Amino acid sequence: MAEQRTELQALRGLTRAQLHDHARHYYKSGGRTEPEVALVVYGQARAVFKDYARTPGWFGRLIAPVLIWREASALRRLAGITGIPQLYRQLDARGVLIEYLPATPWPQASPPDVAYERLEALIARMHERGVAHCDLRAPSNMLVDDEGTPYIVDFVARVRRGLAWNLPWNWLFRQFVGADLSALAKLRNRFAPRLVTPEDRALLNERGRVERIARAVGERTREVVRFFVRSN
Repeated sequence: MAEQRTELQALRGLTRAQLHDHARHYYKSGGRTEPEVALVVYGQARAVFKDYARTPGWFGRLIAPVLIWREASALRRLAGITGIPQLYRQLDARGVLIEYLPATPWPQASPPDVAYERLEALIARMHERGVAHCDLRAPSNMLVDDEGTPYIVDFVARVRRGLAWNLPWNWLFRQFVGADLSALAKLRNRFAPRLVTPEDRALLNERGRVERIARAVGERTREVVRFFVRSN
């Protein structure tokens, strides 16, 4: 155990080039709007390295730093919560090193019933810390291990609670909290319909205005990105 902690400490201090040298698998190979996402192995220590350094053009220079900042700031706010990956290190504006989670994306797993209860509790703790994920409608952002422990990853789309005086922003934050709960209801309905509650059914029957706006903004953003990528 002490040796593994030493190896993890060494892994956390590797340079960008060294991290890529120790990459054993790339979940994403990168592209014009995508980071390289690698599993880095150093002895017995493992970490996930998300890196936009080789993302070309305006996206890599201007947009990637914003995305890295959003993810890193959310992980700092949620530090210490079991089920949220630990932020090991932010290399710079375009790279972040985070905890490796030995778990499977929800759609590829067969979680026990208790995993859904634990996931609901995890989402509640996340909201108590003032973070709404805003992209839980993608089930792959929720993982589960063999013991039924849930995890939540990919906080690029997150929205944080504002200061107490910022009533309009905090109203918006509550709408995105509702969107997270709606996503949980959809997850149960899709993968464990036996667990669907009356509250879930109410959420499934109600498509909130903020959810529709968020979906429309996301679709338009993707269209704009594709346009500029083709033009670049």
